[in-house]
Amino acid sequence: MSGNNVRRFILSCVLSLGCAFALCLNAASAASNGSEASAPHDEDKYQAYVEKVAQATRDDAVDRIPPQYPPSGDAFEELVAAAPENIDFCIRYLTEGREGGRIALYAMYQLDVDDYVVLIRKLVKLYRSGLLPELSLAGAIYYRYSLVARDHYDHPKIQALFKELAAQDFPDHIKWEIRYIRSGEGFAKKRWRDFDRECSRWSEIRSISACVSLAAEILRVYAVSLATR
Repeated sequence: MSGNNVRRFILSCVLSLGCAFALCLNAASAASNGSEASAPHDEDKYQAYVEKVAQATRDDAVDRIPPQYPPSGDAFEELVAAAPENIDFCIRYLTEGREGGRIALYAMYQLDVDDYVVLIRKLVKLYRSGLLPELSLAGAIYYRYSLVARDHYDHPKIQALFKELAAQDFPDHIKWEIRYIRSGEGFAKKRWRDFDRECSRWSEIRSISACVSLAAEILRVYAVSLATR
């Protein structure tokens, strides 16, 4: 290879390496800028969440409804609709000890099994760090609006979660809630109320076979509940 060809080869290699290095720098810069841009965006979303919780709290204070029903109002309903995406915002809100933490937790009442498990595990960590009162943790595990744990007590993910919780050190009232859900006792009591409503009066019974099936389900769940105590 002649001297000129060698120089051209070396020059082309240097240029190629330089271009590749420049592309890497540009990509890294773009990623850094994207990360920096997303941080303010996330903060804006969190502040919007904070304002919505505050509005829902004000609405709840003005328009009190019977305690067996969840709070009402557009702000609260929007929080409920976006609850799966707001789990981390809820945890941050509770960590900061802002007013309206009760509303932030109530808005989680329609989470599905997967999201409920995520929420409870995060709340337990918050409780262990001393940033969440035990009453708030107890209310999140099982309260009058959120029925996912009770109604799906035999779901493998619910059972796995409550097995973990049962092995941990909690105050007695939280331990009782854990046993109440995990054993199926809560679900059995709910189905017993269904039986009273649908099958206690002959004149109102729509299906004898359905009532027999319901009674059998109740007995089965109670039997399992007693065996696991």
